[in-house]
Amino acid sequence: MLEKIREVNVKPWTCDFEVVHEDWLFKLLHFKGERKHRIPLLFVYAFINRPYILDLHEDVSVVRKLIKEGVDVWMVDWGYPKRADRFLKIEDYIDYIDFCVELIRKECKVESLTIHGYCLGSTLATIYAALHPEKVKNLVIQTPPLNFDTENALALWAKHIDPQRITRAVGNVSGEMLNIAFLLIDPIRLVLGKYQGLIDNLEDPRFLKEFYSMDFWIFDSPAVAGNVFEEYIDRWYHKNEIMNGKYTVGGKVVDLNRITMPVLALYAEKDHITPPSAVLPFLEKIPSKDKKAMSVDKGHIGLTVSKSSHAKLWNEAIKWIVERSD
Repeated sequence: MLEKIREVNVKPWTCDFEVVHEDWLFKLLHFKGERKHRIPLLFVYAFINRPYILDLHEDVSVVRKLIKEGVDVWMVDWGYPKRADRFLKIEDYIDYIDFCVELIRKECKVESLTIHGYCLGSTLATIYAALHPEKVKNLVIQTPPLNFDTENALALWAKHIDPQRITRAVGNVSGEMLNIAFLLIDPIRLVLGKYQGLIDNLEDPRFLKEFYSMDFWIFDSPAVAGNVFEEYIDRWYHKNEIMNGKYTVGGKVVDLNRITMPVLALYAEKDHITPPSAVLPFLEKIPSKDKKAMSVDKGHIGLTVSKSSHAKLWNEAIKWIVERSD
């Protein structure tokens, strides 16, 4: 068994990119490929986990599919917050998104671009689109937590914790702490079921590679800056300020009525982190005339990396993006 595991070579990313800007902690990546469409796309990932889940394997790489279709792909990398980053704010993340958008607009000679958010990155992308709608041609939100008034286990847990008490004790909230919290949401399936699957497939090299690539990603978990943790638990989960129209960034109200650009929402029916009820009320609320929801009968991560999702949902999603990229 150990020999089989030792043979597995895991490395993140399958597509080539260059780091075009680095600002202490944050980076802007630009993927190499032939640009066939006028409107570029900027991925805004979550500040939990790492963005290479979007490029984990060649046959289930969202990034690779977009590049193949001629979309010019960029991505924000939020890095690994250290103790010195304890007092970062959500506003700092929004400001860096705006810096990246300005750089891409200038480089690509466009007025606006497609913003594609993933998980909490969808929350950031939506906040940005509401604050700067003139710079967002299309908004794509993938497994997006936007309505935080839901009844799933994670939301119920978040609503009953005191984030300030946690950050006073630990400063930044470590990736290890967050991983334990996520695993405890559904320990039977996420722990016992997972490793039973490993034992059952030890003779399958492809399965082992995919399993350990996923495991590598799950436990490659940056800390969340203490101030950011406080804000997203208190103002998003406890008060649901984004949906209630009370959320502000830098003194500016995040008004969802300004989301008039085309919007594509991708969600998973069995998502234990971001259930359908976290996105569908948002879609009903925004005034966009061109909005569409696509779903799969998968979980939070399965939407991104399962072969069945790539066989159907991602082909349709990328077609939607390409049709609005000229």
